[in-house]
Amino acid sequence: MMFMDQTLEEFIKNVNSKELPGGGSISALTALLGVGIGNMSFYLTEDKKSFKALDEKTQQEIRSHVDRLTEIIEELKEKMVEDTKSFDSVLQAYKLPKETDEEKAYRKKMIADGYIIATESPMSSARIMMEAMELVKQIAKYIDKYAITDLLASAYLLHSSMKSVMLNAKINMKQLGDSKKVADEITALEDKSEVLLREIEEVSYKKIGEV
Repeated sequence: MMFMDQTLEEFIKNVNSKELPGGGSISALTALLGVGIGNMSFYLTEDKKSFKALDEKTQQEIRSHVDRLTEIIEELKEKMVEDTKSFDSVLQAYKLPKETDEEKAYRKKMIADGYIIATESPMSSARIMMEAMELVKQIAKYIDKYAITDLLASAYLLHSSMKSVMLNAKINMKQLGDSKKVADEITALEDKSEVLLREIEEVSYKKIGEV
């Protein structure tokens, strides 16, 4: 993965320029950092008496959520790279010849196909982020009160990353013949993420009040 081979300084330099990565890749990065710090809140909790006092089934369920979150980190790494490529098909399509009617028709089709890819890629990222938020919510009530701020930071990062990455879908879907399905999914994801965030906040601030 090209970004993974860069030093942090190189990566930051590219972000602060006209070079890639763009908004979609950065959203995937902030999301995976959010997942990582959410997992950290569990690692800081698992040796506590309160966690060990839970029944074995509950402990295993929580660990399975954390295992899945760890898998999501790898998926988001892939999305960082995929995002940089998702618009390539659109750019290449616009370069196609348009002298004859046949060429124009083919070019038009390829541009349309390219925008489908460029819209689906950020939507796919958003679905992954939503799954991560759901898992973070599932483990929130079990996190130690001294680690709960890390868990809440995870939720905030995932929430903002999801909203950010869907901006790409919102602009690209305008080039689709029928964008209602995408628009409806964006609205559903946004609404659900707001509900999840409020639920995580409620659990988190209650624990913060116990410190």
